[in-house]
Amino acid sequence: MLTLGIILPILAQQKEIDVYLVGGQSNATRQAYVKNIPASFKIDTRVRIYYSRFLNKGEGSEQWNPLCQASETKNKFGIELSLGTKLQSLYPKPQIALIKHALSGSNLYQQWNPGNRQKNIRGEEYINFIKTVKDAIISLKQQGYRPIIKAMVWQQGEADARDIAGMEQSRQYSSNLKNFIEQIRKEFNSENMLFVYGTVIPIAASRFTGRELVRKAQFAVSNNSNSEFSVNNALLIPADDLQMLYNDYQIQHLKMMYI
Repeated sequence: MLTLGIILPILAQQKEIDVYLVGGQSNATRQAYVKNIPASFKIDTRVRIYYSRFLNKGEGSEQWNPLCQASETKNKFGIELSLGTKLQSLYPKPQIALIKHALSGSNLYQQWNPGNRQKNIRGEEYINFIKTVKDAIISLKQQGYRPIIKAMVWQQGEADARDIAGMEQSRQYSSNLKNFIEQIRKEFNSENMLFVYGTVIPIAASRFTGRELVRKAQFAVSNNSNSEFSVNNALLIPADDLQMLYNDYQIQHLKMMYI
């Protein structure tokens, strides 16, 4: 009872903070340009973000910042701006925090491999992601917060559908993604953590020989697929109608100037 008498007041003083994880390859780092953000969009800087040293060329990394872009370079931004801002408006209390690590062109079968299955080796990007999240969580606790991991946003799959990956890796995507989700949940002791991911490769291209296999695998893993690979609380979002980089209105404008 004495121990509880000490612990409970401490817990009561801690501020809850809802944490959302972001990972994947180029569509997770994202390639949108900051200069194209509409003036009407206001970033909610009450939201906090922590990102790995592999984003923004390391500038401002591995520390908590008010919500800002976290992409390959400072002139680009990703889902973090709209995600963080919208979440904070939907859930005014508690505070929202994002943790992000992503690497363009990275694959799931090797680079994001958790290394928890026989003959598998833990991939470098998985290691980087886990370290980034754990360091960020420790930092929040040191600042008096009680972090609660609410969900993970994942955008990846193109690299596993590439011709250079090989068709076998495309065929294994459902098994690999299911294993990845389950292991991420174990890492952070969050058994039913919501896992949200979007469809990939909306337009067929010759280099994506495993496109259909990966897209079918994405559906197979989703919560409502009723397949052997279905994962509880894994939510697949149709993303084929989202704007692609080559449709960037400023790039299109430049094309028109030279036609």
